[in-house]
Amino acid sequence: MRAAFREEKLYKWLAFAAIAAGVAIRIGVYLQNRNLMIDEANVARNIYERGFTQLWSPLTYEQYAPPLWLWLVKASTLLINMGEQALRLSSMLSGIASLLLLYLILKQLNMLRSAWYALILFASGYIYVRYSTELKQYMTDVAVALTLILAALRMNITDTKPAKFSLLWVVAGSITVWLSMPSVFILAGVGSYYLLSYHQESKLKQAWPIIIAGTVWVIQFALYYLLILKDQANSSYLQNFHKDYFLSARPTTLKEIDHNLSLLGQILGESSGFTFLAKSMHAVFITWSCWVLLRNNRKLFALIVLPLILVLIAAAANQFTLISRVVLFMMPVMLILITMGLDKLLQVKHLYIKALVFTACTICVVNLQVFRFFVTPMEAEQLTDAMELCNKHSITSNALYIHCGAVPPFIYYTTIHPEKQRWKNMADAHQLKWDADYRKLAETSTKPCAFIFTSIYEEDLHNITNTLQQQLKETDKIDKHGCHAYIYTSK
Repeated sequence: MRAAFREEKLYKWLAFAAIAAGVAIRIGVYLQNRNLMIDEANVARNIYERGFTQLWSPLTYEQYAPPLWLWLVKASTLLINMGEQALRLSSMLSGIASLLLLYLILKQLNMLRSAWYALILFASGYIYVRYSTELKQYMTDVAVALTLILAALRMNITDTKPAKFSLLWVVAGSITVWLSMPSVFILAGVGSYYLLSYHQESKLKQAWPIIIAGTVWVIQFALYYLLILKDQANSSYLQNFHKDYFLSARPTTLKEIDHNLSLLGQILGESSGFTFLAKSMHAVFITWSCWVLLRNNRKLFALIVLPLILVLIAAAANQFTLISRVVLFMMPVMLILITMGLDKLLQVKHLYIKALVFTACTICVVNLQVFRFFVTPMEAEQLTDAMELCNKHSITSNALYIHCGAVPPFIYYTTIHPEKQRWKNMADAHQLKWDADYRKLAETSTKPCAFIFTSIYEEDLHNITNTLQQQLKETDKIDKHGCHAYIYTSK
């Protein structure tokens, strides 16, 4: 008994240590304050240019985000400023909250024995840390999904008065529909979970509280879809952009089968590690857990697994993309299933099996390597480094050319950012389109001149710089991951 108590205490402290590490790395990366990327800059432009009411209309600059999330970001900017940290505050808080929510769910499911592993994966996974410190809604999607699952696990139909039960879920569902687009999948799981609860209690005729709540959810999602999402979801731009991230509904060729398996493997890898050991072990855990739940606990299957199935169906119908950041809300749910499988293994009494399992789990965690960001900054498109290079060479607007991929962040830093005065001398730089004639620009530009590139393929960058160097002499440059700047003068 005492040994079991000590073991339980050890697992609990491992879970707490994982949470603490996850919080620390998120705060550390957040404080690094990396530059906004192209999509972040376009979201920031929408926030800056619109009031609260206008944020309920479809966004411009090829962006889409739920209105209540936009309200959270807008409120942060009004309370603080339009800087990177204020814009990313809601994402960072969602990332920290999600760690705690995942722990509470695993505790509610009596899986503290294996909770530490899921929490370490969640704490140190690159995609989780990145979107906890980025101006996108995806980590808020995670927090919403986990909140709904935890609420369902804790709110029993027999312990709550029907009217109160219905009201609480009407309010919760109404908020989450407008706060997180994929919450509709989790709400479908919640509704199914409660309907099965009523069925198991032989009270299906008394299921009106969840039926009322579900009806309200469906109506509100229909309004959201018709008013905001429909035109964006079916736009040729988004359909073309995401076409490679839809599933083949009826895969009959090896290419289609490989496409589907590659997409699912990418999601599994992002969620918990890309090594062969991690993907194979976790795939077994998830499959095993789904089978056990389907046989022994169909309520829990409906709550946790059904939303994943619905996402795959939507992806096969070309209505929901499986690009990793969009399905980020699925990944902690997959970690719950991994935890269930691991929990069964850790119940065995053979020490050598436990040691083998711990070793495999440790290898998977070490291979994630996200804690390197305590030492090496997480950088993406450091446009301001390129702009400072231009300042160093006294390059002004008439001699500065901004590649189309760098235009949105350039606009943000020169017209919106709190320190925009640092770059006021280049605010009117030439903003190039995708079909710009670089040979002609090289011939006619003022000398010295500068070209800045972000969000560009390496091959395209190589071709453009070769064209420029045929007529210009390079005198200085920055070549960083995601950002490139070149200073030229006449040959």
